[in-house]
Amino acid sequence: MRVPFRIAGLWIRVVLLVILLWGAFLTVLSIFPRESTVAEFEAALRADQVTCVIVFNGDPVRLRWSAGPLLWYDVDRVTNAARVRRDLVRESEVADQRPLVIWRWTSDHDNPHYPSWPFQVPFPGAPSIVGSAWLAALFIMLGAGPPRWGNRWAWFWLFWMGEVGAILFLLLEPRSLWYGLQSQQPIPRPMRGGHGCVLSICLNLVGAGLAAVGISRAVQALADLLATFP
Repeated sequence: MRVPFRIAGLWIRVVLLVILLWGAFLTVLSIFPRESTVAEFEAALRADQVTCVIVFNGDPVRLRWSAGPLLWYDVDRVTNAARVRRDLVRESEVADQRPLVIWRWTSDHDNPHYPSWPFQVPFPGAPSIVGSAWLAALFIMLGAGPPRWGNRWAWFWLFWMGEVGAILFLLLEPRSLWYGLQSQQPIPRPMRGGHGCVLSICLNLVGAGLAAVGISRAVQALADLLATFP
């Protein structure tokens, strides 16, 4: 009777992992946009081509917008922020293709002290899907059997501060995903809570940035290549 449950658990891990990787990929794509102007943004907005807008409230107001999931554009300085806000509100109410509008603040005091990216994936409908997958992975970590690579405190820090803890957990626990249903030897010295805290800080400061730069550069190179075709 245990084999069917293990098969179901394996498929649940795969589905959750695919959702989180999809959300992380879309989030990384929005980090390094191309330069744009307010006029280009307003023209795309009137033509119902804008799918997502990230508004960075501050002084000055900045915009980051996309006309699809792959290509992002950045307006570094919005001179007439009030008019742009009115246009966004109007288009989000009457446009045939309503853009997803995400409001963010440039001040560190307004940033949440938890991994917010699963709940702010810049694609229509994605925040609820990816956020639910992240919460499901967290509940699995808290309620499933003992982890192999570290105790629950270590994984808690990786979830909370490491940004990619949920992805690593689904990939490695309770056995590495590429092992399937096969048994796997226990880790001789699994991580403790302090080790997980230090590793989560390192991942937050170094790993996420390197991954973002690498993926974004690869996507921009692909976009430049596609632009050369008629």
